[in-house]
Amino acid sequence: MPRLSLRRILCLLLLSLVSVGVLAQDLPRPAALEPAIKFWTRVYTEVDTESGFLHDANNLAIVYQRVDYDRPEIERQRTRIQDALKTLGGGKRSGLTNFEQQILDLWPAGVSNETLRTASNNVRFQLGQSDRFVEGLIRSGAYRSHIESVIRAKHLPIELAALPHVESSFHPGAYSSVAAAGMWQFMRATGQRFMRIDHIVDERMDPYTATYAAMSLLEYNYRILGTWPLALTAYNHGTGGMSRAVRETGSDRIEDIIANYKGPSFGFASRNFYPQFLAVLDVERQAQTLFGVLQLDPSPQYVEFELDSFVEAQTLADALGVTLGHLQFDNPALRPIVWEGGKRIPKGFVVKVQKEQLHAPIETLLAGIPNGERYNIQTPDIAYVVQKGDSLSAIARRFKTSVAQLTSLNQIRDAGRISIGQRLLLPQDTAAATGQTSAQIAAAARSESAPAPSAQSTASRKSDSYTVRRGDTLSRIANRFGLSERSLLQANNIDHPDLIYPGQTLALPGSTPASTQPVVYVEPEQPPAPEPAVAESTEPEEPQVELALLEELMPPLDEEPVVLEAGDEISEEQAFAIALDDVGSLEEQGAEAISDLAADPSDYSVAADNSIEIQASETLGHYAEWLELTSADLRRLNRMRSAEPVVLGKRLTLDFSKVSVAQFELKRRQFHLEEQQEFFRQYRIQNVDEYKVVANDNIANLARRKYSIPMWLLRQYNPDLNFRQVQIGQTVVFPVLEPVQPDGNPGV
Repeated sequence: MPRLSLRRILCLLLLSLVSVGVLAQDLPRPAALEPAIKFWTRVYTEVDTESGFLHDANNLAIVYQRVDYDRPEIERQRTRIQDALKTLGGGKRSGLTNFEQQILDLWPAGVSNETLRTASNNVRFQLGQSDRFVEGLIRSGAYRSHIESVIRAKHLPIELAALPHVESSFHPGAYSSVAAAGMWQFMRATGQRFMRIDHIVDERMDPYTATYAAMSLLEYNYRILGTWPLALTAYNHGTGGMSRAVRETGSDRIEDIIANYKGPSFGFASRNFYPQFLAVLDVERQAQTLFGVLQLDPSPQYVEFELDSFVEAQTLADALGVTLGHLQFDNPALRPIVWEGGKRIPKGFVVKVQKEQLHAPIETLLAGIPNGERYNIQTPDIAYVVQKGDSLSAIARRFKTSVAQLTSLNQIRDAGRISIGQRLLLPQDTAAATGQTSAQIAAAARSESAPAPSAQSTASRKSDSYTVRRGDTLSRIANRFGLSERSLLQANNIDHPDLIYPGQTLALPGSTPASTQPVVYVEPEQPPAPEPAVAESTEPEEPQVELALLEELMPPLDEEPVVLEAGDEISEEQAFAIALDDVGSLEEQGAEAISDLAADPSDYSVAADNSIEIQASETLGHYAEWLELTSADLRRLNRMRSAEPVVLGKRLTLDFSKVSVAQFELKRRQFHLEEQQEFFRQYRIQNVDEYKVVANDNIANLARRKYSIPMWLLRQYNPDLNFRQVQIGQTVVFPVLEPVQPDGNPGV
C-alpha cells in the first residue's frame, strides 16, 4: 500500500482547520505564553535527541546554551552557568569575564540580583525532540484519519489530533516512568473510566480504542473546566488538579494559573503542557518547510469481528491463516499472558486483522475453529495471598517463576512494595513447574491454612474483623457471627447501632485470630450469582448524601498501576523487599491518592478554618470514623439536631484533636478512591447524555431509574449544579454506562 505524502496530509489538516474554525476562539495564545511556545518550537525543530538546551526553568526566554546529551558534560556546563549567575547575583557588573557577560546579556536590562540568585537554582536541561517529532509525524499517518473521525463525531476542536506528538510521538506501545501507557498515555485509574484495563486486556495499548477514550476524557475535562487551555492541561495534571488551581488562583485564565499556581505537583511538565501543545501545532503546520517531503505511514485496513466464545490465541491465528506475531501486532490490547497461552482471548473481544492478511471471508475462516476449541469460560486464575515476611523473590522461587513475571502479571507499580493480604496472580504454568495440577496447588495450601474467603462474605467466624456491606445492619452482623449487639458496639466504640456504613471495618470480639499460613487458591470458573443491587432493610441508616443505587462490593486486594513488562529489570533491593503492613509514608500515600483521583474534580481538602465541603457518598459516621470521634461530637460542634442529615455541597466544621488534617484527607481520599475503582471494575463510561429538565423531574430518581448511576459520578459531570434548585429547561449531563460482565467483558 502506498504511503501518503506529507503534503497531502497537511492539506487535509488545513482544510479541517478551516472547516472547524476553532483555533483562535477555543485555543487562545496569550502573549504571556509566547516565550514558552517559542522555546518548545526550538526544542521540536533545532535539536534532536543527541543534544539539548540548558535553560531557565521559569523563564523559557532564557536559553543559555546548546549542549550534547552527555551527562558529565551537562553537569559541567550547568555548574559553570550556576557559578556565573551566583557571581552576577552578588551584584558584580564590571570586570566580568566573557562568559559572565554572555549570561548577563541573556537577561533583560536592569535584572535584579535576587532574580539572578534565584536563577542559579533553576538551570534545567531539556532534551531535543526534532528527530522524535519527525518519527511521530510519519507514524501519525496510520492513525490520523481515525483520530479526526472520532473528534468530528464528538464535535471537538480538530487540533486535538496533534496531542500524541506531546504524549508519545504517536507511539502506540509507549510506557512512561510514571506508569502511563499507550499512544495517549493514560494512567490506569483514569483509563479505567473508559477502557478495560486488567491482566488480560489493556485497551490503553490499542491506539483506536484509546483514541475514543482520550477524546471522552478531553470532552469531560472541557465540560468541567470550561476552557480548552484548562481541559488540555488537565490531561496532564488531572481534572481535580486544575479545579484546585482555579479555586486557589481565583482565575480560569491559563496564563494566570501558570504564573501564580503553586500546587506541589504542578511542576514544569504541567505548567508547560499547553504552550508545548501550541508549539506542536505550529511545527506541524510548517513541517514540510522544516523537514522536507515525508512519506507518512498508511492507514491499515482492518477486518473486525467479535468473538462469541473464549479462544486460544494460537487456535485463532491458525484458523485465520496468520502468524501469531501478526495477530499480536494487530491486537496490542491483549496482554502477554494471552500470547503465552496462559489466558484465552476473551469472549466479546473485538479482534482486528489486516484485510491483506486474509485469504477467505472471515465467516468462512472462523467456521473452521472446532467446537471443542471454543470455550464458555476463561482459563481460571491461580492466586497467592501475600503473608508477613514474604518478598517477591521468595514467592517467585517458591512457585518456580521470576520476579519480572510476577511484577508484569500483577501490574505492580513498585516492585519493592508488596502488602500483607495482597492477592498476587501466579503464572498459568505454575502447576507444570511445581508438578501439580491447579487443584492440587489449592488443596495443598488448604491443608496448611485457612480456606480462602468466599465472594459472598469478607469474613468467617475464624476472622477477627468484618467489613460492612451495603444493606448490613448491626443486628444482622451480630446474628451472623453469634454475637450480641452490645458486644459489637462496645468492641468498636459505636454509640448507636445505626451508625455503621459500607466499607467500615468492625472488630469481632472473642473471635479466633485468622490463620497466618499462606493461602493459594484457584479462582472459580463461574462467578457466584450477584447479590441484589439494594439489600432490603427495615432498620434505619445514618442519613446519606446519595441513595443506594448500586451494589457495594469489597475493595480489591491487588494494586493498580502498570509499570513493568516481563523482562524489565528491577534492583536486587526491590526484588527482596519484604511485605510489611506499612505501605509508605503519609505524604507518599497522599500524593498517590491525589494522582489516582486525577479525573475527580471534587474538593476533598480541608479549608484553613477546619471546614470541608460535603461530598457524595459521605456520612457523619464517615467523618467521625476518620477523625476518631463520635457522630455526637460532630453534631454538637456544628449545632445539628439528632436526626439532621448532612447535605451535599454544604460545609461542615471538623475537630482535628485526634488526627492531623493530612491523616483525615488521606482516609477521605482513599475511601472515594476505593469506591470509584470498584465501580469502574463493573462499569465504564460509554457516552454522555445531555438531558433537559422538565416539570416534576427528580434528579435522584433519574440517576437511579433511567441512567443507573451513583450521585458521586453525576456530580463529577455537573460540579456546579445545585441539586436542590434545578430549574425546568436546565441541562443536566448524565454519563451513559456500559456494564462489564463478571469475566470482564462488556455486557450486551
